Amino acid sequence: MEAAIDALASAHYAVIPNFLSANMQQALHNELLQQQEKGFFHEAGIGRGIQQARNVDIRGDSICWLETDFAAGGQYLQVMDALRQQLNQAFFLGLQSFEGHYAHYQAGSYYQRHVDRHRDNDARVVSAVCYLNQDWPVEAGGELKLWNAHGELLVTLPPQGGTLVIFMSADMPHEVLAANRSRYSIAGWFRRD
Repeated sequence: MEAAIDALASAHYAVIPNFLSANMQQALHNELLQQQEKGFFHEAGIGRGIQQARNVDIRGDSICWLETDFAAGGQYLQVMDALRQQLNQAFFLGLQSFEGHYAHYQAGSYYQRHVDRHRDNDARVVSAVCYLNQDWPVEAGGELKLWNAHGELLVTLPPQGGTLVIFMSADMPHEVLAANRSRYSIAGWFRRD
């Protein structure tokens, strides 16, 4: 984890392969599918509050917010709380919580370039994306692209299962490219209240 902390400090992002054990990755993936079957997913929107809207030309995923009483999702939230404490120790960010949701991008759906911090609210400080697909082939697409604040492309990452990507929410524009199969992940944010 020390290398990830160093990368976040120097480049404003870090990629942590094998962040999840194979068992935890499978448990989260299974729980995601169960929540879908129960009808707990809804189409994701853009914006906040009364200005939130669905626009599939910008964002095409469906989501289910993680709850502490989810068997696997609750464990993931505990892991992310431990990471929150490490980030606070390293950077004195004052992070108070983590929120996250399961995300399902159906084949062909994507999320255009955006930043995670809302214009009128600076609560989101560090973004986190964790991938849940196993054995993701390169030809399947669905990559995450990250840019720096100057618009320079930093990295293009395939959604390899078990990998966690963390980056600064305010100044890291990013995009999810369309995949040719279902793409599963957990997206979340370390927050100040």
